[in-house]
Amino acid sequence: MSLRDLAQWGLYPALMTGALALLWALLAIGVQLAWAPYLVVAAIGSCVVLAERLLPYREAWRPRLPDFAQDALFLVLVQMALPLALIWCTTLALLWLAQTSGLRLDVWPIHWPVLAQLALKVIAGDLLRYWLHRTAHTWPPLWRLHEVHHHPEKLYTTNVFRFHPAEKALQFLFDTAPFVLLGIGPEALAYYFVFYSISGLFQHSNIDVRLGWLNYLVSGPEVHRWHHSKKVEESNNNYAHSFVVWDLVFGTYFRPRRASVTTLGLLDPTYPRGFLRQLSAPFRRSPSSDGD
Repeated sequence: MSLRDLAQWGLYPALMTGALALLWALLAIGVQLAWAPYLVVAAIGSCVVLAERLLPYREAWRPRLPDFAQDALFLVLVQMALPLALIWCTTLALLWLAQTSGLRLDVWPIHWPVLAQLALKVIAGDLLRYWLHRTAHTWPPLWRLHEVHHHPEKLYTTNVFRFHPAEKALQFLFDTAPFVLLGIGPEALAYYFVFYSISGLFQHSNIDVRLGWLNYLVSGPEVHRWHHSKKVEESNNNYAHSFVVWDLVFGTYFRPRRASVTTLGLLDPTYPRGFLRQLSAPFRRSPSSDGD
């Protein structure tokens, strides 16, 4: 097996294992739980970007400087500032409401090993996110928000950040808030944040990988690229974020063996390109006819 073959087959398991191990190590040496996950995502995410440069899937998908500028705006304002506000405000409000009203169920298995809790959170959280994502492709009001994410005509690591803030808030309500009410602890949420983030970065990456049987367990680049196809019959599939088994269960798994995805993006060529115009687009436009 050549070095390239080894990288193609082993990169995802190595990076994900390394991310979880690094989080454990940082917590073990006393790094605060509030900061450790962000340090891990920054370090391992940088490795994903480097791998993308060294082992590209398509040269035409390499990002340019203006692409990075747009990605940075989405990263700072939508992926960092908004989640922090949601975590500190909404989660605290949920905890207060749960404690004062008796809604907090405290049924989450906090006595389980943290990796077992992580597995449960990934499987259960992805089920909720699957249906939110699938609905975003079939219900026009949600699709108008989701168009922002499908606008790019190439896939690479950092354009995974491109989500409308309203959709990002909905995602939080689906994959975090219910589990807070069930009694999940902050450590399990930290491990989930790392897994979820690295999974998303890798899933969108322009890395030439060969995941083999893992393509039937996790939603990697070979699966997720089809979801961004401009052809609606191809893109209205593969809704799972991490646990691709839900696509298999509900009949939306799509990965042709002897074909490659062609063009990406929206059918509407007039969709706005600027950051601020995309944030306002869902409230000014009628939804485009494509549900990709």
